[in-house]
Amino acid sequence: MAYSIYMDDILMPVAPSKIEMKVKNQNSTLNLIDGNEINIIKPPGLTEFSFELLIPQVKYPFAVYDNKKAPFILNYNEDNPEKIIKASVYLDLFENLKKRSAPFHFRIDRYTPDNIQLFETKVDMDVTLEEYSIIEDAANGFDLTIPVRLKQYRPYSAQKKDAVTAYTVKQGDTLWAICKRFLGDGSKYPQIAKLNDIENANMIKVGQVIKLA
Repeated sequence: MAYSIYMDDILMPVAPSKIEMKVKNQNSTLNLIDGNEINIIKPPGLTEFSFELLIPQVKYPFAVYDNKKAPFILNYNEDNPEKIIKASVYLDLFENLKKRSAPFHFRIDRYTPDNIQLFETKVDMDVTLEEYSIIEDAANGFDLTIPVRLKQYRPYSAQKKDAVTAYTVKQGDTLWAICKRFLGDGSKYPQIAKLNDIENANMIKVGQVIKLA
């Protein structure tokens, strides 16, 4: 099976021989008073990807370059007139992905030996670049090895609750607790008492409607 890996829609020249995809667990175990344990099942956590990329600085027959994506960054090797993309281009890409405070598109295409894409195993999601290293090893000549760790990104937004403008007093309520619950600050009870013409803040009745704004 062959891989094609795209980071920020840029094809990596050499796909790694191994990719570790870890689905994080969020379940928690609680100990009951009777000594038994229970497992609290929660939705799965963010998926993490770990792999090593080879960034060549010479032309290899197994390296693939997406010339349509970046035709301006092709470089001629004097010993080999075929075009290759400079290693510095990928290093700049990794640096920019790490520095910018936004996710990027990550894709893995998998193919059978017959060059048939396995759509059911395709990875296509937004991720963040958690960390990467640059390894220069004399045994690899001028080539670079880049260990990479990515984490799935899930968009989120804070849910804005509709402001409560009035509340009906229930058994056990206090004006301080009402202010704490709906205004976020129990010490605002004197203002709310004044707003509602309440002479004694400790004397509120069940069924009484308290204006909060």
